[in-house]
Amino acid sequence: MASVSVVIPVKDDPRVIACVASVLAAAPEEVPVEVIVVDNGSAPAFSASLGTSLPAGVKLLHDPLPGVYRARNLGIAAASGEVAFFTDADCLVRQGWIAAGLAMLESGAAIVQGQSGSAGFDPASRLLQRRYDAHLKKLNPGDGTETDTRNMAVRRQVFETVRFNENYRRVSDTEFGLVAEARGFRVAYAPAMRVDHDHDPDLQVFVAKQVCHGWGAQRLMREHPEVRWHGGHLQLVARLSDRIAPLPGSRALAWLCERSALGGAWLLQRCAGRLPEAAGFAWLTALDKLAALGGHFSYRPEAPEPSPSGILGRRLARD
Repeated sequence: MASVSVVIPVKDDPRVIACVASVLAAAPEEVPVEVIVVDNGSAPAFSASLGTSLPAGVKLLHDPLPGVYRARNLGIAAASGEVAFFTDADCLVRQGWIAAGLAMLESGAAIVQGQSGSAGFDPASRLLQRRYDAHLKKLNPGDGTETDTRNMAVRRQVFETVRFNENYRRVSDTEFGLVAEARGFRVAYAPAMRVDHDHDPDLQVFVAKQVCHGWGAQRLMREHPEVRWHGGHLQLVARLSDRIAPLPGSRALAWLCERSALGGAWLLQRCAGRLPEAAGFAWLTALDKLAALGGHFSYRPEAPEPSPSGILGRRLARD
């Protein structure tokens, strides 16, 4: 079987220790597996602690410059495996994770997108997980989909053609998969390749991130008109956004979408535990779409990329 390198970027997140332990526990005995942790702009004290906290044999890279896609590219450069697996410091991989990814690669895929569950059971985490599941539940094993480095495996030869775009904080994993597909590589969904993600239960943080994702999606489609999203409605949204952008009041419209979504998230946060879950899910879905629209409408080629911290007006530990 192919040798494997697992790349995990981290910035000031002690959950990475449990993540690494879960990867080592899930490694098949017959597969050579190396684990690479890329310390990506952490505070000096946390960086120093990693050297003594990680299990022996784990490769630790330090990069003082923040940027999660830069960290993943550094991990790829240091990796020796024929296949690179990616997950995040706030995830726990399940048993069979590596085996399921390799099985899908052996079926002819070049990139495999896995399924992410939830490590939390509070009302907000349940709603966030249900929202995440919504776009994957109609897929069959082997179907194409957008990619997410929370849970992804990639054949090494793909990196000879495509690397992660380091210029942006968000959507570069989606960009990686779509550009790779446009260049002839097959992306396949593997629901048996599973991790559990520790969602941030703050729904305003989720909405702020969705604004940034909308901005990033609009940017991606402007910079890569050759790619084709698996959800065709995004092409329609992008064309609408391009038409709205030159009009008077377009910035005000973007701001209104963003602020309305944040206000709705604040209210849903306080009601989630008392609502029927179906009602909470419908509400969160509307907020998700409204926030993403705000991001699409706010995109300007000359404008800097928005950040969740900037949108919320408070500093987040991992932006």
